[in-house]
Amino acid sequence: MAALEKERLAVQRMRALDAAKNEFVSTVSHELRTPVTSIVGYTEFLQDGTLVEPAEEQRPMLESIARNGQRLIALCDDLLTLSGLDSGAAGWDRGTVDLVSILPGAEDAVRAQLGRRHLTLDVVVPPDPVRVAGDAQQLERALTNLLSNAIKFTDDGGGITVTVASGGGEACLSVSDTGIGIPVEEQDRLFQRFFRSSTAQQRAIQGTGLGLSIVDAIVSAHGGRIDVRSAHLAGTTFTIRLPLAPG
Repeated sequence: MAALEKERLAVQRMRALDAAKNEFVSTVSHELRTPVTSIVGYTEFLQDGTLVEPAEEQRPMLESIARNGQRLIALCDDLLTLSGLDSGAAGWDRGTVDLVSILPGAEDAVRAQLGRRHLTLDVVVPPDPVRVAGDAQQLERALTNLLSNAIKFTDDGGGITVTVASGGGEACLSVSDTGIGIPVEEQDRLFQRFFRSSTAQQRAIQGTGLGLSIVDAIVSAHGGRIDVRSAHLAGTTFTIRLPLAPG
């Protein structure tokens, strides 16, 4: 009994520590996001001449402030998402979702990122809806993260393909690119938080290493799984597999 009681107390302490960690991350992210958003907002006023017309030599500095501010906001959003998923407070709005319906929102979210590049984006969808049970906003977030990664890791002149399909009782959502790929020996760590592949580090591609862990958490919360097929310098395909909605 003494051993069981010690084990029970240890589990309680671990749960308490985990809850405290989630609360700390959430609080800090909220507190950091507010001033950074203000900094980015006022920087945009300076850039567009709303307050005063900037001198030419000031523009690169303002662009750097805005760009790095947006990176901090994205990091805060990622940490808040993971904290919510860990604590079960992600605010799911579950219903029946046609996977085809989330494509426009995800495309819109990466439009600015895509607009600065010379890449093709193709979408392949079936004539009939592919319905799953879940949260449309969270599934769109997962797709957006995969698209953003594909854009970052594909050189200009390459292409990205989004495919929606179904079969065997599963819905499949794939994002394929012709990019730099992922070394096979590193693929089992792809969904670990803060992991960044050696290829990304060598090329100094910016990122926090949280995007894929968020995708994995969202997919797992929907009762699905995510597969990866890739090789070094040979492109990558991520495939989300979810149970089809009943009926």
